[in-house]
Amino acid sequence: MPRTRKSPAQLASDAAATVRVLNHVTATTGAYPYPGDVDDAIQGLRILARRLPQAISQGGAALARLAEAGSVRLDAMASATPLDAHMTETLAAAADATQAAADLENALKRLGAYTCHLAYAEPTEASR
Repeated sequence: MPRTRKSPAQLASDAAATVRVLNHVTATTGAYPYPGDVDDAIQGLRILARRLPQAISQGGAALARLAEAGSVRLDAMASATPLDAHMTETLAAAADATQAAADLENALKRLGAYTCHLAYAEPTEASR
């Protein structure tokens, strides 16, 4: 039986759902019993963030190609802005989102540079 490929939208929704599950799991006290568990999660999020700029940029590039080919129109709910102006703003927003994702990766890289040096310490009698 041939394997059905998921669409880009389905894959993005799956990624969002996974982060939602992560948020729910880590909302409970004790979800991170050790500092290394936090670091592992931060490193995974950093990898996710590293891949976001490319995904966003490729979406923007696809829209630009579709518009250039005349395969894009504004729907009935759009404002009275002309399509060319709307596409200019759309592509500028895609570039901004690409940069924001790169900034997120850099922030997570910085955080990970700190969390990777944290280790568990057994509680002492005085701290119990």
